[in-house]
Amino acid sequence: MKTLLPTVIIGLIILYFMDTAFHIDDWTIEMFVHNMVRWVAGFVFLGIWVWYKHRLKLKAALYLVLTLLVSDDIMDYFRHIDSLGLEMIIHDAFIVVWGAIIGFFYMRKLKRRSTQ
Repeated sequence: MKTLLPTVIIGLIILYFMDTAFHIDDWTIEMFVHNMVRWVAGFVFLGIWVWYKHRLKLKAALYLVLTLLVSDDIMDYFRHIDSLGLEMIIHDAFIVVWGAIIGFFYMRKLKRRSTQ
């Protein structure tokens, strides 16, 4: 709890300022789904399976995450949502990395709790 909660709060603060600077509206359903796909991809594939459990190689996990993100961008294109720009690439990279860090700290906390 000593590292998980501050990481979540700091990530939310950085995300708020990043969205304000890039003029990104996070309060729509499309952006919520967009951000959740990226966050869950970072949380599960990079944070848990690569950094914590070492079940996947980093290269395979990055290909998996990249495939998931590109398929989401293709789906956005077919729904006529323009979300491909430099600002969104920076925003999406932050969401994925933030999800990976939270996933690593969550699994570390879960393991410590189960050993006690």
